[in-house]
Amino acid sequence: MSRIRADKILDRAGTGSVELTQGATLPSGKTLSGSGTIAVNSSGTSAGLTGTPSITVADITGIGANLSGIATVASGLTVTAGGITATAGGLTVTAHGAKVTAGGLEVTAGISTLGGGADIEGFKVEDGQTAATPNGEFNFYLASGHFFRYTGTPGADYYPNFKHSASIDLNDRMDVNDVITATLAVNSPAVTYHIANTIHIDGNATGENSYTIDTDWVGGSAPDAGNGSGHDVYSFTIIKTADKTFLILANALAAA
Repeated sequence: MSRIRADKILDRAGTGSVELTQGATLPSGKTLSGSGTIAVNSSGTSAGLTGTPSITVADITGIGANLSGIATVASGLTVTAGGITATAGGLTVTAHGAKVTAGGLEVTAGISTLGGGADIEGFKVEDGQTAATPNGEFNFYLASGHFFRYTGTPGADYYPNFKHSASIDLNDRMDVNDVITATLAVNSPAVTYHIANTIHIDGNATGENSYTIDTDWVGGSAPDAGNGSGHDVYSFTIIKTADKTFLILANALAAA
């Protein structure tokens, strides 16, 4: 570092620093209002940066980086060791999919759609729902599990109202051409009661609140009686074909 008087500054090239003290007068007659050190690099690189400047660089090589805001990566992010930990806000993959080879991928709420398929090592355990007695319409909240089992004796014909959760509509969580599946198993000690062909989505039957729900049953018609022994098992493939428009492919099986 070299120190020269402010009134003796000359035009020169090189690397060094100039200390200007408060009250020094420049040759032009201008007076500095503060004090500090000016760093001069002949290479044109930055030096002595402080504060919060905006910097555009090509490549950075280092040990680590702490980002307090949102980081945008234009052409992909590769982590070779240590993994990625998202402590708040979740982790969203918008292209190329996500592969989890160890530790599993946990979705704590909602419906997960994997566009490129899922490679899961090990086995998958899914939450199930149980209730005592089906009687008329009941809520099938898919966020609580895609398998619903009734253990009691039906008191009337019954049918599900498919919804994401109590406060979120299925229509708001599914995109057009998204598909989900659900299974309903009902204790069937008698043939008296069975599923009614009036399946609802988001609290609506077809024709209500602009909803269109087309339910097609394997075999051509909805069940007209229960199994009478064991369980009546129903499977549903729900396809969203447009806004508030759904096709349900339904099947009924007798398990005794």
